[in-house]
Amino acid sequence: MTALGGVAGGVWVARIDERGGRVLEQERVRRSVYGACAEALLVRRHAVTRLMDALNKPRLDVDWARERLEHAQAAQDELGAVVGAVAVEGPEKVADCAVAAADRLGAWVEEMNWWFELGRPHDQLRIVEEQQGRALEKVDEFLEQCRMALYPEPRWQPPHPVKRLRRQLGLRRTRKRMRLPRR
Repeated sequence: MTALGGVAGGVWVARIDERGGRVLEQERVRRSVYGACAEALLVRRHAVTRLMDALNKPRLDVDWARERLEHAQAAQDELGAVVGAVAVEGPEKVADCAVAAADRLGAWVEEMNWWFELGRPHDQLRIVEEQQGRALEKVDEFLEQCRMALYPEPRWQPPHPVKRLRRQLGLRRTRKRMRLPRR
């Protein structure tokens, strides 16, 4: 009988170990996917920010700027691959934030291209800066959602009944020592 219990216990422990291994592997994959997407979004954000700063300068090499804008628009396809991986890996809130961040970065680049083609009028700069603000906000929101998905806040749990009893007894003793009335 004991041998049967040992075998059943061993099978049960093996099943838990297997399940734990799968959970750890899924978490590792999720971390790598989120990390790749975050890296791609941050690199793109940095590159587009530098391009925006370069376009704001009064003296500008037009050919260089046009080449950089084309390069920034082509980078949107590369960004789509890592955002798609996040969308597949889930959860939905993180995937939605990744898609929104990529869309906002793309809209910002398109707005900069439009502004550049118009001849960089100063009155249109406000629209480009608004797009920049929205894009940066969405990237930050994606990073926050990744942190929340990977490191969830521990939920509050009521104390164990024994701990609750010890606390109540401790309060009673303290009141008795201090000669305070009972509740």
